[in-house]
Amino acid sequence: MSILLIAITAFLAGAVNAMAGGGTFLAFPMLTGVGGLSEKAANISCTLGLWPGAVASVVAARSGIRALPHRTVIAYAFLCLIGGAIGSELLLQTSVHTFSLAIPWLLAFATGVFAFGKYIARWAGRTGQKGHSRSWIVFVGAAQFVIAIYGGYFGAGIGVLTLAGLSLTGIGDLRQINAMKVVLTTAINLAALIVFLFGPVPWIYVGPMAIASAMGGFVGMMGAQRMPQALLRTVILLTGIALTAVYFWKTYGPHA
Repeated sequence: MSILLIAITAFLAGAVNAMAGGGTFLAFPMLTGVGGLSEKAANISCTLGLWPGAVASVVAARSGIRALPHRTVIAYAFLCLIGGAIGSELLLQTSVHTFSLAIPWLLAFATGVFAFGKYIARWAGRTGQKGHSRSWIVFVGAAQFVIAIYGGYFGAGIGVLTLAGLSLTGIGDLRQINAMKVVLTTAINLAALIVFLFGPVPWIYVGPMAIASAMGGFVGMMGAQRMPQALLRTVILLTGIALTAVYFWKTYGPHA
């Protein structure tokens, strides 16, 4: 029953990641609660189990990806691979206890980014339109590299951060930005996946999650324009707030 519940959640998380981002807010508590995993193991499982959903989203968005500037995509994807590998290696070097203490703060940061993602992206878009010099392009690449390190370490909120970073490029077409976001987040998680495979992996959950999230990611990308985005974002935001509060209480409450 626990495997079934986690697989269903992975399907929903894959769909949510394709439509709005924030799928980790669904899968993470299911893995720590129903699955009984530590926060660190749950984070690794989310990366491995939800990556096929990201790949399925890339397949579903292939028409939009073809319209992207290929050199820019390749350069940013390369930076994301390196940054994602660094972040995931940092996670492996972090003790379970230390990561447990960091989780409430990481969740709070991810929730805040998700809550103000539209405003961040809007500001970034205005800033990005001010210049396209070589130094500005380097700055945008550096920002994306830092975002990739965070994504390799803790994936929650990475989609919103990547969107904001890409808005700095000054690309006006939101569909192109979203398509590039899918490519870059997939690259970040690919690097993390390769690093995590060398450590202990709870395959009993990761295997079903991978299959379910792949189906969810494809369905989510295909239906991204049909679901009320405001409602979906509200549900994800409330989930993130509740999850952050629970983990702060669990980690720093009087009983801790």
